[in-house]
Amino acid sequence: MGLWSFSEATLNGECTQYADEVKRLGTDYGFDFTAVGLAALPGAPLKWLYSQGSTSDRFRRIMLAPGRGIGGIVLKAGKPMLFTDIDTEMDPREYSSYPIVFAEDLRSFCALPLGKDSRTVGVLLMAFRTAKEAHVLAFRSCVRELDGRFCDLEVVAQDFMDFEEVSKSTVEPVGSASLFAMSNSSVSLVIHAQEQERTRISREIHDGISQELAVAAMKARLALGLAQDSDQEGMLQEVCAGIDMALEQLHDLSVELRPSTLDHFGLLPALRSRALAFERAYGARIEFLGDLQIPRFDPALETQVYRICQEALLNASKYAESDHIEVTLTASNGWIMVSVQDHGSGFDTEKPVVRGSGCGLPGMRERASLIHAELSIESGPKGTLITLTAPMGSAPDR
Repeated sequence: MGLWSFSEATLNGECTQYADEVKRLGTDYGFDFTAVGLAALPGAPLKWLYSQGSTSDRFRRIMLAPGRGIGGIVLKAGKPMLFTDIDTEMDPREYSSYPIVFAEDLRSFCALPLGKDSRTVGVLLMAFRTAKEAHVLAFRSCVRELDGRFCDLEVVAQDFMDFEEVSKSTVEPVGSASLFAMSNSSVSLVIHAQEQERTRISREIHDGISQELAVAAMKARLALGLAQDSDQEGMLQEVCAGIDMALEQLHDLSVELRPSTLDHFGLLPALRSRALAFERAYGARIEFLGDLQIPRFDPALETQVYRICQEALLNASKYAESDHIEVTLTASNGWIMVSVQDHGSGFDTEKPVVRGSGCGLPGMRERASLIHAELSIESGPKGTLITLTAPMGSAPDR
């Protein structure tokens, strides 16, 4: 469950090792088009960075969300794909769903997942602009020569997907003009309205009820100083203790509704503050990792990321039976990634046992969709890893 990383130079297409190997494969096997695409972070789009035989720079502008296009499907499924003649194996009306096929006029291709740290991090694409039986031999020869390695990356060349699997792995494009262009939705309006209502109630608690109780607590302490016997003193002490407890509970409720730390200081301080509350409540130690250099993000993005992490931390603290929880925050190349990992009992991600309100995981997914983010949930006997990857420039539809 490790997290990978690439250098800035690699993600800018400046790795000579990758570039040279792409060119060599294209030359040695006569491919019309050869390319390597990489994803900067888990859930981030795949971008074609290294190529040989391209007809233009159009392919460089293609960014494929997991499940979209050849690269996105292979990235999401972690399985290789081989089409020997797309004119007979694919409905021509589907060509536009495969941007690289359309951009480079490809007719047969082999796409192999590239791995790092036990995750699919990229795709090696080898293709021809014609459909011939000899092309299959070229693909097979190249796969044998690679022998499971492309430079420092692992090559997956087993269990090729058939067309049915490809169709299941495909997701609808998220917009024709932009990766982040999404239509307004009732879900976004509901959650936005909820946040506004949470903020209003939180302020009313802080500025109204809490202030009234604070005044009552002050008067109770003044009365305690005027107590004339032990019975009166004991009763007033109980009143003071009850008011203090009510104030503390109201403060916790106000923070849960809308933490002022998030508005005033940003995402990381707000998460740290909430983690301390969960540590006190549930006993698990919560450790923060990563290097989040950017102090503030778009308010809408901060809100949804905070809510998703809050739910993930609550579930891990309450149900995972783990003594240690790790929160990792990083931001680079226009993306923010947050992961919450425990080392507890895990659960069935397909059929999770409903606990509490049962709205936790669906709510997290809905919030992730609002900020056009990828939410990954992995769970097993060694624990659970929840990873959120969101574009820093995104904001929910309103």
